[in-house]
Amino acid sequence: MRDNFSSVRSEPEGKDTLSPDQPLARRIARRLISSHRSERPEGDSAARATAAACDHLYQALSRWVGPDGCHALFTRALAEARSEHPALAQIHLRARSQPYIEGVPETIMAHGDAATAEALESTLVHLVELLGRLIGDDMATKLIERSVGAFDRGDAIPDGRREEA
Repeated sequence: MRDNFSSVRSEPEGKDTLSPDQPLARRIARRLISSHRSERPEGDSAARATAAACDHLYQALSRWVGPDGCHALFTRALAEARSEHPALAQIHLRARSQPYIEGVPETIMAHGDAATAEALESTLVHLVELLGRLIGDDMATKLIERSVGAFDRGDAIPDGRREEA
């Protein structure tokens, strides 16, 4: 049975795992975060790596859906995640700005790194779900993989299917 992006309401199993039992949207979000965590200097926090993944995804998806469309997706995802994570109250999105996600240091100070990272990850999961509902799960996965370029051909998100040549 194939995962659906919309089935991502359960709590994560292990914070840094990419278990095939996790919903696809969560696996994509964690892969994005993981790719930014490895690029970050020693001592940089999980929350900052997650915010960097959000910034990078905003920039990458903006090329395909436009900055306004991408901002609308992130705004909706943030609103959905805020209902689950009060730590996101201090997080703000700044369209056409760098960084796109603001308020991360203040949120880390107020709620801690782990809570901030989890809340931002939830925002990414909701974004992937929204995109999947709009254009379909397969297309959303391919668009994110191609947009971000964080996944090479042999390291794509596994979903139990083989891509035909």
